[in-house]
Amino acid sequence: MGHATGLVDRLVSLADVMIWVLDPQKYADAAVHQRFLIPLAEHSDVQAIVLNQSDLLTAAQIEDCVGDLRRLLDAENLHEVPIMVTSAVTGAGLEELRKVLADGVAARNASAARISADVDTVVTRFAPYSGEPAGVSAQSIGKLVDQFYAAAGVTAVGDALRSARELRAADFVGWPVAWIVQRLAGRDPLRKIRLSTLWSDLRSVSSGPAGAQQAAIDNALTEFGDQVGESLPKPWSHTVRTAARSRADGIPAAVGEAIGAALPGEDSVERWWRQAGMLQGVLLGAVAIALAWLIAVIVCGVFGVGSGLPSLLSDPVMLVWAVALGAIALGLGAGTAKASMSLVRKRAVTENTELIAELRKRIEAIAREQAVMPVEQELSEFERYREEYVIASVGLAAQAAS
Repeated sequence: MGHATGLVDRLVSLADVMIWVLDPQKYADAAVHQRFLIPLAEHSDVQAIVLNQSDLLTAAQIEDCVGDLRRLLDAENLHEVPIMVTSAVTGAGLEELRKVLADGVAARNASAARISADVDTVVTRFAPYSGEPAGVSAQSIGKLVDQFYAAAGVTAVGDALRSARELRAADFVGWPVAWIVQRLAGRDPLRKIRLSTLWSDLRSVSSGPAGAQQAAIDNALTEFGDQVGESLPKPWSHTVRTAARSRADGIPAAVGEAIGAALPGEDSVERWWRQAGMLQGVLLGAVAIALAWLIAVIVCGVFGVGSGLPSLLSDPVMLVWAVALGAIALGLGAGTAKASMSLVRKRAVTENTELIAELRKRIEAIAREQAVMPVEQELSEFERYREEYVIASVGLAAQAAS
């Protein structure tokens, strides 16, 4: 039955009118009704039954056959299928059959013409929305990245990190004698406060742009959407602008996470800082030894306290050597601190450059994922629409030419 149904569907799709020619002996054949007529019940508007060989029957027999066939068709839900009586020998009923065939072909042609006209009208209505091909230019993407970059305050982040790293390095490579002087002058706590403030600012930025910065991101998205959608017909221009802003709420947090991930740890130090700190400790020890030596020589050698002491402590000449040792240690400590801080500043500048480059790369990835990609997806839909419109237009043109 499934095969018969498939055959019926193919026949109906190809035929203008389906004529079933039956003879008086087999018009009630169950195989014909079950395999073909019953599956066609829903296509009764394009069918007709012809009872042929009427020349072999009397008028009463013809009436009985037609009545019996009508009852069968009605029972099979084929109420609208007409029954015609013909004779190929005498030509009876053939004119009526010709008329049914002609009317069926004309109706099918008229229906096809009407459908073609309707499709033509629909395609014409879609023409204003096809427009010209559009895309996202590298220039518009670059400008969007620049605006995100500025909104995130990357330059300020780099400057703050450079200052924080310099202040942090001073704890290791700075000259302890200078710390003592600053401590006595009350300036060291201010350095600690400034370092804490810098990292607090960096943490606040890494939580995501807010306020005016977030407004700048919103403005950048609006401008980007306007620029891409400017040449598009409505409603595509509107959908592109909407796509550009579709993920606006998640962008500040994404930018903040990118900044936080690129920043070094607040307590991170470089190995050579510790090595420089150890050298400074040795030099500070030398200063302490020189100072203790100087005091011992003054007490024992100058004021004569004690007896039988080695000349290293009792000879006043040793004052010169103690002062020289202290001066050399102080000079080396100060020089080491100065050279180390100079190296720290150079390294901080390099680190700042690397950080800015890394942040720009991360922000560009965010801009592409959160703004450019949704717009490109919408433009892809627009291009697919244009392709379908061209196919429909070419099909109509070919049909009109034929």
